[in-house]
Amino acid sequence: MTRKHILAACLLFVVLTLAIAGMGYRAKTDLEAVVTDQFNHQQLLLAQKIAEDIGEHYAFLRTCLESMSLLWRDETVAEGRPWLAVPAFYSIFAEWNVVALGVIPPGGDAAVFYDASGRPVAADGLCPEICRQAFATPVRMGHIAVSRIFSPVSGPLAGRRLSAMTMPLADDSGRVGGLVLLVDALAVAGRYAHNVRSGQTGYAWVLDDAGVFLDHHETDFIGKESLEVRRQRDASIDWSRLTWLINNRIMTGQRGMDWYVSGWHRGSIGTVKKFVAFCPVSLAGSEDPGNRWAVALAAPQDEVQGLIGRLLVREWAIVGLFELVVFAMFVATIHFALRWSRRLKEERDKTGRELLGAQEKLIRSARFAAIGEAAARLSHEIKNPLMLMGGFASQVRRHLPEDSAEAEKLGIIESEAKRLEGLLNEVRDFTRPAPPQIEPHDLGAMLAESLALMAGSMESRGITVVTDISPELSAVPFDAARIKQVMLNLLKNAGEAMEGGGTLTMTAAPVGDMVRISVTDTGGGIPEAVRARVFDPFCTTKESGTGLGLTVCQRIVEDHHGDIRFTTSEAGTTFTVELPLR
Repeated sequence: MTRKHILAACLLFVVLTLAIAGMGYRAKTDLEAVVTDQFNHQQLLLAQKIAEDIGEHYAFLRTCLESMSLLWRDETVAEGRPWLAVPAFYSIFAEWNVVALGVIPPGGDAAVFYDASGRPVAADGLCPEICRQAFATPVRMGHIAVSRIFSPVSGPLAGRRLSAMTMPLADDSGRVGGLVLLVDALAVAGRYAHNVRSGQTGYAWVLDDAGVFLDHHETDFIGKESLEVRRQRDASIDWSRLTWLINNRIMTGQRGMDWYVSGWHRGSIGTVKKFVAFCPVSLAGSEDPGNRWAVALAAPQDEVQGLIGRLLVREWAIVGLFELVVFAMFVATIHFALRWSRRLKEERDKTGRELLGAQEKLIRSARFAAIGEAAARLSHEIKNPLMLMGGFASQVRRHLPEDSAEAEKLGIIESEAKRLEGLLNEVRDFTRPAPPQIEPHDLGAMLAESLALMAGSMESRGITVVTDISPELSAVPFDAARIKQVMLNLLKNAGEAMEGGGTLTMTAAPVGDMVRISVTDTGGGIPEAVRARVFDPFCTTKESGTGLGLTVCQRIVEDHHGDIRFTTSEAGTTFTVELPLR
């Protein structure tokens, strides 16, 4: 890569950075709009859930009233018995924020009220005009109505904000009476709205039909008119937008999203712009268009902007990481280009060495082929006369006295003839190797047989045999006869290297996709002068050796697509054979 290429890449990197910065700014504005809209919709969903929960609360109480009406009618029939028999409902009412149950006897006599424990309570102020109208003429029998919020001025429930659920009933004579439930409106609103959070710090508030807080995060606001209590806290704030929002949208039963300015938020003091989502509450049985509650959720704009800010930080972190990756890729490209050049040079050198090795192997193969051809011809020409000379010498020696000089000389001729015959057999094996018959065999069993064949020779030399053969060698593909020939040759060489005794160690175990067999002796090692020619034909350190044993072993192992190698020192020699498992 030239300097011109590097400068062009740097310029491209700068242009890419500027383009990403521009797109990032555009994305910021789009992201603000999207996140704000999603946050407001989330607030609206929470407001709807609170409104639905409050509506379902009153719907459940409506069901309870309908069930009690059956008991009311039954009790009016029996004379001399208490007309009210609803103690089973007391525990339910206590759990569902009913503070009193009112019963109007048939004929419209004064109502009798019971608290959540079933004890009578003073009825002063508990049946205001708004409740009486439900039982006035004309009466809608069995119709359940929900009154607007009111506060008794006297009695045990004085000052509490209550809503009345009324149900006119008639007995068999047509006399009008009925049931009244007084519900703690603040408890119902707080039950579903007080602990709701929008985002991290946003909160819910509930307004009744008069714009009074039924619930708010700040408990001292509860039970007070929503706009007035805000003005009392901070008159310096312009509350005009919130006033318009409450009067024209929230209290008119609309559902939607907007914003307003406040002077505080939780523990923070100061001008705060807030997003607000709102929806009306549907009260079961309420037919008064003015009897409307509303739920709103408010959260500061800074919280949403903070969320966007965190997203932008992550976005720019991703952008920075992307540019860092691009720069790293640029540097890596240069690095790998240079490395590739060096790698090509190394591969070229390696290929050259491999070619030289292959050339040497071809030369060696050609030399072996020439030697083999000559040896084959000599073997053919020599073997038959040699066998005749050995046979004649043996026949003549048998007719001579054993202690005669002539018999001794004929014995030498006979032994030398056998030695030369063995040499010719090895030359034949070397020059005309048959292809191996590779089939799955038990390699461990074959190694054990080889050791058993050499056991007598080892014992006569005072050699201790140690084995470590893995049991996982029961199905190794190899030519049993030829690999056995290799093992016997290695064991024979190891034994001859320890004429004065020692230890022979044989190990065999799978290693990856190969099986590794090692034969180690404690002899004096291979002389340094012949280490490089150990596998060459006719290389031997023994007076009676032919020098073809290891050469034949090498050819057999290579025919199995395996490898044979050795390590040697003054402490001994280890020959290692590796054969493929597949």
